[in-house]
This record gives sequence, structure tokens and C-alpha cells, in this order.
Amino acid sequence: MATQTMTPKTPRTKTRLKSFFGFTALPFTKDTDPDHLFQTEMHIQALDRLRYLLDRRGTGAIFGSPGSGKSLLLNTFIRSLGKAHYAIAYVTHTTCATRDLYRGIARGFALDPLHCKIDLIAQIKTRIQKLSRDQKIQPLLVIDEAHLLPANFLDELRILTSFDGDTSDDLTLILAGHPQLETNLRLAVNEAFAQRIVLRIRLRSLHPPEVADYLAFRLASVGRTATLFLPDAIEGLARASRGIPRIIDRLAEHSLLIACRSKVREINAEIVTDAIDEVDP
Repeated sequence: MATQTMTPKTPRTKTRLKSFFGFTALPFTKDTDPDHLFQTEMHIQALDRLRYLLDRRGTGAIFGSPGSGKSLLLNTFIRSLGKAHYAIAYVTHTTCATRDLYRGIARGFALDPLHCKIDLIAQIKTRIQKLSRDQKIQPLLVIDEAHLLPANFLDELRILTSFDGDTSDDLTLILAGHPQLETNLRLAVNEAFAQRIVLRIRLRSLHPPEVADYLAFRLASVGRTATLFLPDAIEGLARASRGIPRIIDRLAEHSLLIACRSKVREINAEIVTDAIDEVDP
């Protein structure tokens, strides 16, 4: 009987990357821990302003290009809040019908949504008032991807945030979305709601020196402190990504794959150029 020889299994790409570069985990995946947000002065100010908005119980808006870190900023902010003192409804599915949006908000505030829209709005507002006034728990409504909201819903939010003839502030509302959200708020139909916005936070892309700090931060978070991206590589990443963190991550990840495949320990501009050709952002 012939003896079969077993071919050794090739390590998975993830394992090879970690071993080759000395990572404890992959550095540029999207599962970033909100407790370890890379913070520039812009992010520090944004978090501080969100806390002020919460203390003031007002309405605020966050604007930023796709991939600029709006959702990560929101998750970092929310995770910093004590669960015993806040009731948080976080809505991310914004392309549905208006009544479904209200149902999502109701579920966020631990309600079994009523069927009729007018009853549903009253149900949500009653819940917010009971939390705020009777239980001394502060309600917070966060609507992410708000640039996709139906055209009439922004004006309906004005009604939802109005209590006691608009003399009481029981709800903090935060909208976050692409720059299109700011454009939508300038429409005449939304003027009454836009006037209620206390704070507007605009997330810009990272400047080139911040890109270098960002890369170092992400690498240090997985145990890599030695130089990996050379200065010309960082310059190429900053230019090609336009300073947008999501694109930086994608290009950096492809650069790692190319370098590992070529058995190159440090990443230069040539490798980044190859990564750009692969990704075509």
C-alpha cells in the first residue's frame, strides 16, 4: 500500500502578516476599538462640543466626507456615557419610510411601537418626557447617515424635539451625515428645523503630519513601534488618500500585503504606488 505524504499547509495571509511584521493583530481593519480613537485637536474639540450639547440638551449636527470617521466619533462619545444616566436611541437605517423611522426611534427607547403614526409620535414624546422628568434619565437620539433621511423628516424632527410649546428641552438630538446633510438643512423647507441646531461640527480630512501620526498610532495599537512606513511612503499615502482615514486604511493594508509578498520589511513610495494601482480609490 502506497504511503501518502502530507503537504504542509501554507499559513493564512493574516497569520503571515502578523508574523512578518510583528503585529499582535491587523492594524488597518475597520473593527477599531472606539475606546482607542485616534484624536487630533479636531477630534478632541468635537468630543468636547458633543458633551456640551448633551449638557445643554440641544440639537447638533456632524458633517463629514465618507470615511472621515463620523460613526467612530459617535461611538466613542456614546461609550463614554454612563448607562445609568442616559437612554440612547441610535438610528442608522435612514432610507426607510417615515413611519418606519419613528418605529426605529421607538425601539431605541425600549418601546413596542404603536401602528398609527400620530400615536407613535405621541408615544415617543411621552417616553422621552417620563425618562427626563420622572426618572431623571437623559434621553439622547442619534441619527447616523442623516443625509439619506426623507425630505420631509427633518421638519418632523422639529415637532419631535418640541415640548411644552417649545419651552422645554427634554431631548438631545445629534444628526450625522455627509456634506449633503448641510446642503439639505439650507433648504427653505428645513429652515425652521435648521434654526434649532445649536452646534455644527465639521470633520475635515487629516493633514499630512497627522497622517504620519495616524499610521504610527494604528501600528502601535498592534505592538509595532519600529519604523514601517518610510517618509516617502507616508507622503504618497497622504496625497493619494486626501487625508481620509478610511482610504488611508485601505491603501496601508494593501501596502502591507505587497510588502509581505515581496519579503520587504519597510514600506517605501514604490510599494504605496503599487497599492494605489490595486485599490484605485
